[in-house]
Amino acid sequence: MTIKPWYKQFWPWFLMGLPFSVIIAMIITLTIASQYGDNPMVVDDYYKKGRGINVQVEKVQVAQQLNISFTFQHTPEQFTLAYASGAPTELTALRVSFYHSTLSQRDFEQVITADANGVFRGQLPAELEGKWTVTVTPFNNAWRLSQSIQLPTVRALTLKPLTYGV
Repeated sequence: MTIKPWYKQFWPWFLMGLPFSVIIAMIITLTIASQYGDNPMVVDDYYKKGRGINVQVEKVQVAQQLNISFTFQHTPEQFTLAYASGAPTELTALRVSFYHSTLSQRDFEQVITADANGVFRGQLPAELEGKWTVTVTPFNNAWRLSQSIQLPTVRALTLKPLTYGV
């Protein structure tokens, strides 16, 4: 019976392969971690954020009491908002924020004013697709309206103040 040299046997290579596979997995993990960095969803001051959420809920309740709703329409270049109900006697500027459901770098905000017909118009960036949360507040922040919508859409949408879990 001839004994093979160690480098021609299975078990030494198998036993050396285990630590090497851990090193390769560690290199892959470090590469992924360095590429994507910190998660922007983590909040350091969660207590202040929680108090801010309560203030926002109160503003949504004010919008509900005033029965404020908007008709939202869009083309590839612009969007329009018009009061469907609860319009104030004097139209002030509106702050409209678009928040993408997964890509925070696509979020944007505009301050828009009404034209002579009471219609608010704003510009849209190219390729506005997917699920968005549209938030409308007046310039004085007295109330707040926020609703999730799917874009693009071919029909007019009605935006109403909704509270979740309240």
